Amino acid sequence: MKQFLIAVLFFFLAFAAFAQREQVGEAVTFHDTTWYDRGFDVYIAGGMFWGGRQTALYYNGSRYNECNLNYIFGNEYRTRELLEAVVEVYTHISMNDQIGYNEADLNMLPTYNLAANIGLGVRYKIRDNWAIALSYSFSRLTTTNKLLLTYTSVSGNLVRAPELTLSGKEDRSMIDLSVSYLFSGVHPIIKPFVEIGAQFNYAKVKKFDAVLLDERNNPVYTQTLMDIYNGGNYVPGVDMQTYDVIYGGPGFGISASVGLKFVINKYVSLDPTFYFCASRLHLEPYGTKVMSLNYGAMLRVVMNDFFFQNR
Repeated sequence: MKQFLIAVLFFFLAFAAFAQREQVGEAVTFHDTTWYDRGFDVYIAGGMFWGGRQTALYYNGSRYNECNLNYIFGNEYRTRELLEAVVEVYTHISMNDQIGYNEADLNMLPTYNLAANIGLGVRYKIRDNWAIALSYSFSRLTTTNKLLLTYTSVSGNLVRAPELTLSGKEDRSMIDLSVSYLFSGVHPIIKPFVEIGAQFNYAKVKKFDAVLLDERNNPVYTQTLMDIYNGGNYVPGVDMQTYDVIYGGPGFGISASVGLKFVINKYVSLDPTFYFCASRLHLEPYGTKVMSLNYGAMLRVVMNDFFFQNR
């Protein structure tokens, strides 16, 4: 994040120097018509994205989710493999013990980790300060949940409970078709704007694993919670066919953005932007379709229509 802010600062200073060179000998450099005449603006963007916790529940391991801990504990062979790994790390547990988990111990308030966001967009100015914008953005979201396993010891010596880590990774693409309005008369350099539109999204689960770590946080057991055998009952030593299972799919929502256009010159502007959306993703925690609230903060580097006309 620190490197990103430093890069943005140098980028801003470079454009500011370019703008100053253009202003030499000019009484007036910017005119409002520069920003609302008809034409295309193109931008690239980068920033951070906060995924809503509503769909983060998909990765808490609940038996009500399509990917869940029953993939391990519903199969005697996988349960035994996990127990063997637990015995290796937790020496007070033996192969004669039994392990499991309680649904009540699952994380009911999971969150996504802060993710990077990149985007591209084009905006067509139709009249005065009004425009139609089409943008694409991408984020790779991750989430991590901890779960204490239960175990029954034949010796009755209950000490430290084993800890299992649930690790999820999700790719999310968003396409927004928006109506944009620029308040061009507020200030010659700083111009607020708002965008409201419809969103089309696609979410794909890339990974959902249960991981047992040793004292040095090295994985000693990793098992996917995605059904790679497509319903087949896992048996060790048997050559079973695996499938490229796909969890996720297309969804929709509504979006809004607010920001400030910092006019560098008549060709380029820097637009810090805050992005909000209420999305229905094709991820169904607990079998319920929910609207997930998501947020983003990004910096757009916008090339105005004049940039292309003069080249």
